[in-house]
Amino acid sequence: MGYHSTNLTRISICVLLIITVTLALIRLSIIIFPALPESSDTFDCDDGTLAMYRHFQNLGIDSTPFVGNLEMDGEEYMESNHVWLMVKTGNTKIAYDWGTPRFDRQHYEGYAISLDFLLHAVEQDRLGGDELASANP
Repeated sequence: MGYHSTNLTRISICVLLIITVTLALIRLSIIIFPALPESSDTFDCDDGTLAMYRHFQNLGIDSTPFVGNLEMDGEEYMESNHVWLMVKTGNTKIAYDWGTPRFDRQHYEGYAISLDFLLHAVEQDRLGGDELASANP
């Protein structure tokens, strides 16, 4: 009987451990992958970046909006046509675009912008402009 009860205890502990880890990962995924609506005529990259900024700000995590052009190497500021977020994690920063961490080189090029400029761009979108979608005047 002792052998079977020991195995049953081990199995029970493993099942509880798996459940605990699964629940922790689900909870962590909400933090790591902020939920965003799909891109649309009324919700574009600056709206998504602002939503991610607020998500991480509410968690006490520092982040900075960035603009650039993911289709060009070494783009000039005025060639920017996209915005994303750089999230500080310890001594490093991770690029986030549409709620997902990005590790390609292009997301680590670009130009930091202020939150005020991002807010201004979102407001311009609401009013019918598209200031941040293209930095060109």
